[in-house]
Amino acid sequence: MKTILVDVISEGYAYGKTYINRGIIDCKNIYEGEETEKQKLDTALNKALSELDKKGDLEEYFSIQRMILLDPVLKKNAFKLIEDKKLCALESIKLVFDEYKKNLLSSSSTYLQERIYDLEDIKRRVVRILANKKAKIPNEPFILVTDELMPTFLLEYKHIIVGIVAKKAGYMSHGAILARSYEIPFVTTDNISYIEDDNIVIDTRRKIVVTKPNKALVDEITKLSNERNSFEVVAHEGMLLLANVFGNEEIKKVKRYGCDGIGLYRTEFMFMHENRPLGFLEQKEIYTEAVKMLGDKPICFRTFDVGDDKQISYIKTHKKGFLNYVNNKELFENQIKALLASNLYGNMRIMFPMVETKEEFNYLKDWVLRIKKEINDTNHIMIGMMLETKQALLHIEEFTEADFFSIGTNDLTMELYQIRRDEIKDGVLDYLNDLLEKLKLVVAFCNKTGKCLSVCGELAAIPKANKHFMEIGIKNFSVSCSAFYDLNKSVKEELEKNNFI
Repeated sequence: MKTILVDVISEGYAYGKTYINRGIIDCKNIYEGEETEKQKLDTALNKALSELDKKGDLEEYFSIQRMILLDPVLKKNAFKLIEDKKLCALESIKLVFDEYKKNLLSSSSTYLQERIYDLEDIKRRVVRILANKKAKIPNEPFILVTDELMPTFLLEYKHIIVGIVAKKAGYMSHGAILARSYEIPFVTTDNISYIEDDNIVIDTRRKIVVTKPNKALVDEITKLSNERNSFEVVAHEGMLLLANVFGNEEIKKVKRYGCDGIGLYRTEFMFMHENRPLGFLEQKEIYTEAVKMLGDKPICFRTFDVGDDKQISYIKTHKKGFLNYVNNKELFENQIKALLASNLYGNMRIMFPMVETKEEFNYLKDWVLRIKKEINDTNHIMIGMMLETKQALLHIEEFTEADFFSIGTNDLTMELYQIRRDEIKDGVLDYLNDLLEKLKLVVAFCNKTGKCLSVCGELAAIPKANKHFMEIGIKNFSVSCSAFYDLNKSVKEELEKNNFI
């Protein structure tokens, strides 16, 4: 046995054989003439688009890659290299993608820097097509070993990936969030020297990967994995332990784990599955199913949160926030009407993201109430906001009309401390004390006004952060389903320490 220390991106345990994703395929520069190379490139780009179109149910990630492939400048620049330097289609497109990547790396925009993964992912797809190579993916469950996790690879093979070992990954990268959502253990290490079909164990509790494990360790990991999938939720009177979900499929996990409800339902993902707006009836069907699945448990729907890293072709937007609703009036009103029509038990909450001022919030709330009156809806509903902008945080006492607040630590910490998503977990100790001081004012305001307060960002799932949130008086948390075990454990330890249980 050989043991390697690792950093943990997604918690859990895994045992299996390795599959090594070797990345970009090398190919000789065989130039067959200008028109032939242009035709080969055109065919490859169209085939790549066709492959993505067949996977329209895989969240929003392919929509960004479609935008890259449809960019006319991409093909224009590649064609120019074919014409001027007599390069083959494969070499020309690789150079164009590399130039794009260079420009992204030099950008100060977090959004643009995070597009590097999408760029690298689509580059690999086009190069594979041009090289006429097909990845030989195992038919049985495997542990993925790779330099960088490409989100679309995970999305395509999540049903047989039982664990992931990568050289690098950000805690808040798309791949990391997906791995946690799908409850796949994910670790990083510079010390990757595995061979194909190695038997390895991932143990995030001890932050290790073990090659050629003995039977005793395999049995232990199997037992721990079973325990993780069947645990008892700690008694937590006066608290809410909630879940963040992408869609109705995840509600099965919410019920299985015994969550108190849903603290964040990300509605924008359903809009990314179609090339057109979803109508009132289509949305109503989805929301009603979600409400019925949860019964009388609370469910909080976030109105579509688009802009920046979530672009949808038929929605007029660039930056996240208030103007997305003003500029897409019909879409917003259809969503609100569908939500109100689905509020069967009066336990629904509607939440607006990226609010900056009280004027923005009051405008949106009044808009919802006006629609509610127009359709003669008399069911009880709470209307609140995500607290995830610096301006809203600094003026929290002005938001007297909000029924509740949910702290979105992902965007809030990025804006407050100018850090990237992939730095959030590693840098948590550097800014946590300052963040806690700022949030104490929010806790005091909510206690004084009787407003419900929760944390729904990824920090809620990090034990060392969760512990401090509880210490300053935050009692409600919403995390991805895969992080619920760790949230439950952290809450249990904190309650035991303070003799509450």
